[in-house]
Amino acid sequence: MNDDYLATGFADVDGGEELTSYTGCLSLLDALPYYRRVKQGSYELLGLAPGLSVLEVGCGIGDDALRMAELVAPGGRVVGIDASARMLGEAAARVPDRLPVSFLRADARRLPFGDALFDRCRVDRTLQHIGRPEEAVAEMVRVLAPGGMILAYDNDWETFTVSGPDRETSGVIERLWTNSFMNPRIGRDLEWLFAEAGVVDIGAIPSVSVITDFEVADRVYNLGLTARRAVEQGLITGERAAAWHADLQRRGRRGSFLCALTAVTVVGRKPELQPEHQQAEERRRVCGTYEDR
Repeated sequence: MNDDYLATGFADVDGGEELTSYTGCLSLLDALPYYRRVKQGSYELLGLAPGLSVLEVGCGIGDDALRMAELVAPGGRVVGIDASARMLGEAAARVPDRLPVSFLRADARRLPFGDALFDRCRVDRTLQHIGRPEEAVAEMVRVLAPGGMILAYDNDWETFTVSGPDRETSGVIERLWTNSFMNPRIGRDLEWLFAEAGVVDIGAIPSVSVITDFEVADRVYNLGLTARRAVEQGLITGERAAAWHADLQRRGRRGSFLCALTAVTVVGRKPELQPEHQQAEERRRVCGTYEDR
């Protein structure tokens, strides 16, 4: 495996030397039954239907945006934004003819859209990678139409656990991987972020990803690379890291390996405009019309 570290690399994909580690990880996760269920559940929670406009924040290589575009056609549209031009290039190359989806490079904390343009906003495992995630949530609420729905899915890395008899070494690896993320506790903070942004009718749904295939877990969670980093930082010896990694490989061959992580899906709604707010908006519109004369 190369030295592209997924815990930190997704924050600046374009700054790396190659793209395949990131696209490969996204494609692998998208194919796992757990993630397919969570993704399908998110579309259902948002009530996606023909005619709706959807913003996907942190769209990556576009798998979710493409599926949502099929659900909102005809008459609807999906816009996917990402900070990585390289990811967006991969996403754009996947778009079938006439599917109502487009991709745009943008910062999630400074969305290039006017207010109240989208019926639905969705963000999936992006907030864990960006600084000031509260600004991204506030921006999503800003561009969401009154009464529109917003959904976020993200991990709580402090629940990350890897099986193995050497619990001390496993703990070192788990903590090093967890603390490499910019926002390792983001899953448990989503409800609070939504409430701070003015979202109402908030609901939270926890779920647990369990991987029993060592090779898959090693690709998704960089287990071997994290062990090497732990050695480089003087947290464990090379001999201990090698023994730990070899034991996990043996467990994988015997069918007794397990790696687990809890994540949270949070969904809510932007409040409808209150009558007095509607009147204020109308006054501003009328006054602005006369001032323009």
